[in-house]
Parts: sequence; C-alpha cells; structure tokens
Amino acid sequence: MKNGYFVLSLDFELRWGSYTWDTNHIYDTNILGARKAIPDMLRTFEAYQIHATWATVGALFAPSKTAISNTNEQHFDEAATPHMSHFLKECATLGENESEDPSHYALSLIEQISATEHQEIGLHTFSHFYCLDNKNAEETFEKDTRAALAMMETQNIQPTSFIFPRNQFNPALLDVLKKHGLDIVRGNEKHRLYREREGRESKLHRALRLMDAYVNISGYHTFSPESCLDRDLVNIPSSRFLRPYAKQARFLEQLKLHRIKKAMRHASKHGEVFHLWFHPHNFGTNIEANINMLQEICQYYEDLQNEFGFESVTMQELAEKVRRKEVTA
Repeated sequence: MKNGYFVLSLDFELRWGSYTWDTNHIYDTNILGARKAIPDMLRTFEAYQIHATWATVGALFAPSKTAISNTNEQHFDEAATPHMSHFLKECATLGENESEDPSHYALSLIEQISATEHQEIGLHTFSHFYCLDNKNAEETFEKDTRAALAMMETQNIQPTSFIFPRNQFNPALLDVLKKHGLDIVRGNEKHRLYREREGRESKLHRALRLMDAYVNISGYHTFSPESCLDRDLVNIPSSRFLRPYAKQARFLEQLKLHRIKKAMRHASKHGEVFHLWFHPHNFGTNIEANINMLQEICQYYEDLQNEFGFESVTMQELAEKVRRKEVTA
C-alpha cells in the first residue's frame, strides 16, 4: 500500500436527490443534463482506467411506475415518517417509465455504468433517506434498505458500498447496513467544517467550505489505508468534494484544481488515500467545461501513477486490500 490510492465516488440520484427541496423543479436542467454528462464521464474513466464507485438511489433501478408502486406497498407505511410521506407523494407524480420520465428512472444509464470496466455500483438508500434528519427511524431505514436491495437484485446487483445521502453519517444505522452485507461506507472529512449535521448547513459553514475548495483551510484530508478498518466495517472518508465549473468563478478554477492536485500528490508520495466525490448532476450544466476539468484531474492521476505508482481503486477494491493486509499481518 506504499504507493497510495485514488478513490472516486459519485452520488447518483437524479430527481430523487432534489425532490425534498426543489418543489418548483428549478433544478431539472441539472438533472436532465446529468444524463448527457454520464456517458462522457464513463468515456473519461475508460480512457484513463479510473475505477469509480457509483452510489445509486435504489428507486432509479425501477423499470416502471408499477414496479415502484409494488415495492412501496410491500415495504412502506406513509405515516411512518414525514420523509416517507413526502417520498410517496413524489412517487404519485411519476411517469410510466424511463422514456416518459427520465428524471426518476435510470436503468439504461445503470446498464452503461455496469458495462464499463472498473465501475462499482453501490447504494445511496432507496428513497434518498436523510439518516440524521429522520430521528428514531431505524425501522424505516431498515425497510428502505430492504426495498433498495430487492430492486437492485432484479438487475443481479448486490452492493457492498454505501454512501449516506447529504453526508448524514449516522453510526446508529451501521448495524442495519452490516446485516444486509453493506460493510463499506463513506465517512466525512475529519474536521469540524465537515462534521455531519442535521438539516441544511448554516451560511457561515457553507461560506467556509466554499473558501476551503480554493484555499487550504482544513488540510489535505488524506489518510492511511489501514485507518479505514473499524472492526468489521471499512469506513473510507471523503477527502474533497469536486465542485462543478462555475462561470462566475472561472478565474478561481485553477486554484480549485491546484488544491485537489496538491492533495493527490501528497497521498501518492506518502502512501495514503485521496477520496474525491461529486454528483453526476453537478455536471448537468456547463458539461463540456466540467468534463474538461475531470479529464485534467484524471490526467494528473495518470502522471502520479507513472511517477509514484498511484493506484485508482473503487471503495470495494480498497476495502479488499485493507482486509487482506489485516489477515496477512
């Protein structure tokens, strides 16, 4: 493990990531744009041999409205939590299938991801369930997990990696995940700016995190592979959110990329892990500029691979390496 590892994870949600706050559908341009950006991302990953984990909302696997309705009837009670009530109301608005409603269904995209070499499909809950906002909801989370796994099983996918929506990492729910074979998770950066919180962040926290994307306030957030192992679970914390290209801040783009590259180089030189993440819908506007940015990062990964042996791995692949080292120690 001395040459370091590059982990890339994506929170794949489409409309399921925004229905709780975007009641007026103002974000739909990004959602639909993600469908155009994902094939470009996959071609980039293929060209640079990038291994990536796609944590996918379980409802995206549904082939039809009937499939979602049957799953909901089997697993959910509308009165269980406010979240579930909101989710079921969103389900009532669905079109019949992916061609009619490309914001809520994604089987064709999931098939493209599965067909691309070195791509792992993980889980991001069935309903984009907020795991801190919904207090005392272990039973509902259990049902949400069962629903997602049942839907994914129809596509012969059994995920082992899990990412908490909105990064609401909740230790109380880890036993539920482990019981269902989800024993690899993405935690948060170990700094108070990135500590998991209920609800929306304050404006101050958001401003500081925005600043941290361009200027090193909180550190590199790289870590040793061995530090990920926590008893029978592997927690691979994030290092950096890849903010999308913004025309109004285009003069800061090179600062952002420099910050990411410095952390990647630090990880590769010191045998550590750098974990970059984003949402496909972040690339839903300014697609060409965002893909160019991703290609520049992937090219730098290739440079570090040639210089230091930096290795691209999925969350599952890193977990396997960490566990093998423990077994052979």
